[in-house]
Amino acid sequence: MSNLVKQGLIAVLGLVIVLAWWSWTGDGTSETSEGIPAKVWEGGAARLTVEVENTCPARFNLTFNEREQDGRSLETWTKVGAGTHSWSIDVPARVGGYIDFTAENPQVGDRLAWRVKVDGRVVDEQSQTLEQELEPNYAFGLQAYFEDYSTGEFGDD
Repeated sequence: MSNLVKQGLIAVLGLVIVLAWWSWTGDGTSETSEGIPAKVWEGGAARLTVEVENTCPARFNLTFNEREQDGRSLETWTKVGAGTHSWSIDVPARVGGYIDFTAENPQVGDRLAWRVKVDGRVVDEQSQTLEQELEPNYAFGLQAYFEDYSTGEFGDD
């Protein structure tokens, strides 16, 4: 099994586990929203920009979680067609989460890429090309976890 396929599976499995955990332990302050917001809660700490390129349809997910005990959480998503897309979000301090970009029905040769910026400074760049057909129950995607979006600080998850 190729390293690329393993990475995709691990990324999707990690997101599923985190979302399941949040659902199970949630305190009622969790929200889910289709569409990527221009501002999260009160915003004000930084401008998070994510630029993506994809050669096949994909689903883009962003989660936002306050670092305080029992803090708010928000899961957002949007489906995108092949092409170049960009979102710019006004984020508050001490809020992190997952950025996930997963291809839908990818074919060999399809490509996903992103550039993540905080206040114009690139904090993450990733790209993957699907080199072989996916095995059943595997996914092809990109994922990153940020401890704090406003600083671009990566987390350990």
